[in-house]
Amino acid sequence: MDKGNQTSLRQCRFLGEDYFESLYETFTAAFSDYVMPFALTETQFRNHIILTAVDLERTVGCIEDDKLIGFSLNGFGLWEGLETVYDAGTGVVPTHRRQGVSRQIFEMMLPIFREQGIRQFLLEVITANDAAISLYENLGFNKVRELALLQCDDPITALGQPAINMETREIDNPDWHLLTSFWDGKPSWQNSIDALNRSIKQKRFLGAFDGEQCVGYVVFSAKFGRIAQIAVDKSLRRRGIGTALVQAVHSEMAEGYSMQVINIDKSLSDTTSFFLNRGFYERLSQHEMLKSL
Repeated sequence: MDKGNQTSLRQCRFLGEDYFESLYETFTAAFSDYVMPFALTETQFRNHIILTAVDLERTVGCIEDDKLIGFSLNGFGLWEGLETVYDAGTGVVPTHRRQGVSRQIFEMMLPIFREQGIRQFLLEVITANDAAISLYENLGFNKVRELALLQCDDPITALGQPAINMETREIDNPDWHLLTSFWDGKPSWQNSIDALNRSIKQKRFLGAFDGEQCVGYVVFSAKFGRIAQIAVDKSLRRRGIGTALVQAVHSEMAEGYSMQVINIDKSLSDTTSFFLNRGFYERLSQHEMLKSL
């Protein structure tokens, strides 16, 4: 049977909660040989859906012979003030790659989301994935910025003197007006304030305090050592506060994990240098891409 006939037998459709089990199985198969292979437990997969605001009712699957062979996990929310759909994971099982499955999924859902009033489509793609980048550019996506995944496999290298008169403790009710004043740039979708609020049960939120004044903070997944946000008061940098926060993350990691900073904007040279100088290295990089609908 030629590929044209195969394509005609495929059906792209919205899925829903009833497809959760098969979606999880297909997700696992699709990413088993990814550029950076990874596997999630079913609970972790559910947490990923919550974190990224995925709506299973508007998640698209490609079905062939009653079997799910590809999918696009779609999250929804505001991005830069506009109604946005976010690609929280598009994948195709290895046996059906290079057969136009991803293109078929996008060509089905893009006009529907446009009609629903969604203004833009946001996604991230690994910079080494030339085939996917070519597809997205052909569909009208443009590169916005480059994001890095930084990793540290060893204890943190401490530079300079330790922070003085500083106490690290839990933040229960973050003052985002204060904390965002520490920022040099904007976090990615899965590290945004909205994402943290959705996944707060899976996160630790530590602040660095000088008396009662918060002078820095870090948000992370404790067991895994994955940092979602970290920032220090701009007037108090290079005094050991950031290092102390990173060391606090390291102290709560489970054995066998490496500390990671997920999707940091590579244009923030001071921030990336901070991590590289403390033993981190770039594990991979991604293009953040955006398409107006």
